[in-house]
Amino acid sequence: NNIKLALSLRNVGQARLALKYLQNCANNGNSLAMLHLGYSYRFGGFSLKQNAKNAAEWFKKSAENGSSAGMALYSR
Repeated sequence: NNIKLALSLRNVGQARLALKYLQNCANNGNSLAMLHLGYSYRFGGFSLKQNAKNAAEWFKKSAENGSSAGMALYSR
């Protein structure tokens, strides 16, 4: 799936291309992709700058789409 592709691309140094795949998945309702974006904004992954507000927004979206991890992280 595209999330696995995104993670594979990131692991071989293609962070920007990986981010496009991840964002596409998240924008199509994939809660795991939303969770990954939240982590990426929190810790600066996928070539993103750390941004607590964006991280919280993605964790919230992930939680709203059924992710218990997203819910736990959004509540912090």
